[in-house]
Amino acid sequence: MNYVDTAFRQLSLAWKLYDYALDGKINLDELDPPLTFQGGGMVLVLPDKVLDTPDDLILALQNNLVITFGAAAITLNRCREEAGYALSAEIITENDQFIAVTYQIRNAFAHDIAEPRWNINRARYARPYEFGGIHINLTDVGTKRFEYQDIGGPDVLFLMKTYAETHLWP
Repeated sequence: MNYVDTAFRQLSLAWKLYDYALDGKINLDELDPPLTFQGGGMVLVLPDKVLDTPDDLILALQNNLVITFGAAAITLNRCREEAGYALSAEIITENDQFIAVTYQIRNAFAHDIAEPRWNINRARYARPYEFGGIHINLTDVGTKRFEYQDIGGPDVLFLMKTYAETHLWP
């Protein structure tokens, strides 16, 4: 559970950077100069130009959002495991529903964090979930590409973290 706050701060920062770029507040020439990192016995030389256009920047920040969202989801599920909550054979209680849907979101990102896909091939997980005022319907996602609206929007992951902090590891 040591990293859940960090994972969600990174996700928040990714959203802020994306918003900043959408507002045209990032100067691509200042952001993307040649750069060399040295220290600790390491030298890393980055290419002179990583991004060619403002559209490249937006795409890179969208990709960053997906990756940080996935990392936060994986971390949230790991915290659930560390707190001693296993997947229940029967998904009945609100906590059971939180655990099952968190696990499914984690699964969507675990095999390809940059291009997440649902992998709901067991009927017991293809269902609506309701816990703590959160409603997520995974009845028809199957193996399609993950989209934020599948869970009700990107803010739902933050709501899920709050639910867990309130009900599973207060």
